[in-house]
Amino acid sequence: MSSIEARAEKMRSKVHDTLNSSGMHEHQREAAKKTFNAFDGNTRAVVLAAEMQAGKSGISVALACQQRLSLSDEAITDRSQLKDTLYMLTMVDTALLQQAEDDLKSAKNAVVTNFNRFENDIESNFKGCPPKLIIIDECHYGSNISAVRYNRVFDYLEEHTDCKIVFISATPFGALYAAEQAYDEAIEIAEEADLDGDVEVAQEAQQLAERAAQNSILRRSFGTKLVFHRTSDEYFGVREMLSADLVHPLVDEERNFSTQSSARDRFMEKFNAYEGDGWALVRVPAGTVNDAKSFFLEQGVSPDNIFIIGKSLQGIPKDDQTEIERFKREYENAEGFDEKFIAITVAGCRAGINFGGMKNTLISTWDSTVASVAAVVQANIGRGCGYHSNHEALHFTNLPAVKAYAESLDFLEDNTNELGASNFEGLREFFDELCDEYNVQGLDVGLTVKRKKRRPIGDVDTYHTGEYAVVPLQLFTEKPDYSLYTKNQDFIRALELITEEYLKDSGPRPKGHRAMRGKQKNWLKAQWVNGDSYDNPEKAGRLGTMKERTLKFINRLENNERVEYNQIVAPGNGESSAAKSVTATIFSRYNQSRRNVTKTQMSNSDLQEIADLLDVPQDNTIVVLYAQGEFDAKTTQAKINHNQLPESEGTVNDESQFSGIPDVVF
Repeated sequence: MSSIEARAEKMRSKVHDTLNSSGMHEHQREAAKKTFNAFDGNTRAVVLAAEMQAGKSGISVALACQQRLSLSDEAITDRSQLKDTLYMLTMVDTALLQQAEDDLKSAKNAVVTNFNRFENDIESNFKGCPPKLIIIDECHYGSNISAVRYNRVFDYLEEHTDCKIVFISATPFGALYAAEQAYDEAIEIAEEADLDGDVEVAQEAQQLAERAAQNSILRRSFGTKLVFHRTSDEYFGVREMLSADLVHPLVDEERNFSTQSSARDRFMEKFNAYEGDGWALVRVPAGTVNDAKSFFLEQGVSPDNIFIIGKSLQGIPKDDQTEIERFKREYENAEGFDEKFIAITVAGCRAGINFGGMKNTLISTWDSTVASVAAVVQANIGRGCGYHSNHEALHFTNLPAVKAYAESLDFLEDNTNELGASNFEGLREFFDELCDEYNVQGLDVGLTVKRKKRRPIGDVDTYHTGEYAVVPLQLFTEKPDYSLYTKNQDFIRALELITEEYLKDSGPRPKGHRAMRGKQKNWLKAQWVNGDSYDNPEKAGRLGTMKERTLKFINRLENNERVEYNQIVAPGNGESSAAKSVTATIFSRYNQSRRNVTKTQMSNSDLQEIADLLDVPQDNTIVVLYAQGEFDAKTTQAKINHNQLPESEGTVNDESQFSGIPDVVF
């Protein structure tokens, strides 16, 4: 045996030591082996579907080991080629990054990075020898068809043809199909426009198709395959929870934890009856966090044992927020004292950090999510999955979404062989039917895969947005000087009409309905924002809550980006954007929701928050005004063309209210 062969054998022996270490399970080694074996002359990309808390970090270590073992004797003994695997997080979060670095530290050949810095990390860590394997964790976060995330990675892979890629997620469906469906629809529009002789629309649709193709992990010439990770018998996940009748549905008003319901009563009965150390995980809309905390205090839970998990949650004092690691330490310190803890998270929270041994004493979870399947199963119920002995915890959540996910796992288990599945059209057809059967929005973040009848666009005539202004209304000032905030006379007239509406009938006073009626006012569109519509995700529209959509519009206008005025108007009841010269979004403590919700009016902290975000003095009523801009002939024609297309269509809705990066990750 030559000296190189001897050194190579020594190097491989170290890799086998890592693979066979006590922290590595056989199912993880098997999943990595199956994934690596799926690579062949035609396949450079593999999607690994692994359930929540099923050991994806261990699988990633095993994948890095498989990559190391695939090197030649010369390469594995070359110190400059020690780093050959790049592990990439889609979510930019320092806690997750630190966790990943800890999880993968036994893989000496792996570098941990994220989408923001991966190019710099490649340059600084790989010493002129580019990585041969890229592992992307939580790949569904890159599924947004407008994202450039995958595009940048794919561009790198195009330049480095000996590099392979593995996408890992418990819910990879959006990564598989969002861009694909966008591509299909754009091509359809382009073909229709060609037939109509509309060259401009055809070119725009073709460009959209090209962007979608660039972001698709299927259309690239990587020969993508899908491998399903089969867990060991010790795993306890959503399918096992369903079989044990541990998942209980939350429907309609029951989702609101602040409202008395039989579901909440059962949740508390379980919590109160539990003996010994334990904890419960509750996920509520951001605006009801304090209400949830007050409820637990009323139920006799010690304030020292209630934790609001967050870093920079708006409307909640900083001292009342706790980072996840501190919560875990506090719980660990209290073990043995028979104390029960409550962890409250907000509706933007997503999966990530593992609760580890705490799962063994989890009492129950509550999740108000009503969005996609991924948003449901990646959240609270997903935190209860894994290799543990706790088969008693109850989970209150969106039951149809959990059932749809469980059935998708059964299908993947039955239809992926040792070499990996490549019949993605068959998978897509199954997922379409599954969403129809369970009446869920979609299997992944921002993705709707349901087939539906095409709805014609009613508000066809389209305009750009002109100028905007943010003005405190100053209802109690006799003659407010609005010229300090705007010189636009239409805006000033609109502010005067809004003031009249508030002051009539001995106002201002809270009201559940206001309207701008009469010929003298029909040029003005008024949107009255109350405590419910301000920041409640359950009340959010396609572009988010009223707070979120306002900030999105202003940010784009500030950056001189095109904003469609029709989206701002959001006309209804026979209205048209063409008839509305000015649109006013009105945040006021005097607007009251007529829904049976806990928070019907905006609070003082809400008004302070929106004032700070919009950079104006705090007031009891703050108005954001938008002017109708120039006529958009191109978009108008595209809408006309859309209305002339066949009635049946496949649609991708990539605007899920839960598709953004969260405020806090757990």
